Amino acid sequence: MKNVVFLLAIIGCIALVVAGKFHWDEKIEQSVHPVSAEEESSSELENESEKVIEQPISNDELKELVANFPEQLQEKMMASNDPISVVMVGSESIGTKDSGLQTIVEEGLASSYWKGAFTVEQLTFKKETTETIVEEKLYKDVIEKNPDVVFLEAFTLNDNGNVTIDEGHQNLSAIISKLNKGIPGVSVILMPSNPISDPQYYSYQISALAKYAEAKDYVYLDHWKEWPPVDGEKIDDYLLDARPNDKGFEVWGDVIVDYMSGK
Repeated sequence: MKNVVFLLAIIGCIALVVAGKFHWDEKIEQSVHPVSAEEESSSELENESEKVIEQPISNDELKELVANFPEQLQEKMMASNDPISVVMVGSESIGTKDSGLQTIVEEGLASSYWKGAFTVEQLTFKKETTETIVEEKLYKDVIEKNPDVVFLEAFTLNDNGNVTIDEGHQNLSAIISKLNKGIPGVSVILMPSNPISDPQYYSYQISALAKYAEAKDYVYLDHWKEWPPVDGEKIDDYLLDARPNDKGFEVWGDVIVDYMSGK
């Protein structure tokens, strides 16, 4: 009987040793080849990210596209895979996020360059004038975005009847100065507000704005030349309550995209 018990004890010990070895071998295998769903997912995201930022055009083609960019912006576009940040700032003339310049510019740049080359945002101050932008320091909302490029609508239509031409220009100078100081290296591109039918004094304000921009050596994107004549009836097809409708946004947005695409 003692021999039987002794034999069973020996068999049990051998079984424990064998089981322990299998368990230890399994742990070693896992430590050498660790695989987890989280790591696979992370790897997939990295690969996907690389696909998004991969430049699908040659450097020569890219040089042609960025021909209108200021030098420092050209250098960033050529040397970095980070997207160029564009913020459009203006009155309700530039529209809203749902219906305005943003979608047109965003899609246009993705078509001219590649998806992910730019980020496009829009800040609309509906009724504010250049005076209230300065007094209430609303330009800080733009600075917080820290963009590479700012397309600044001049708020001329909002200033009309509320702010004199000279005061409006002084306000614009203050706004642009604050942006340049708050966002080192930013490129500010000034644009007139939208044209309207039979503009009268407003037309004079726009002419004065162009001269002001030239005197200050600001980049001035004159989109008016692409709209129908303001002294004809066709202009009304591009406006709704003196602000751009979808057709008007398309004209204006295409001018921005063309400028950003070296045309």
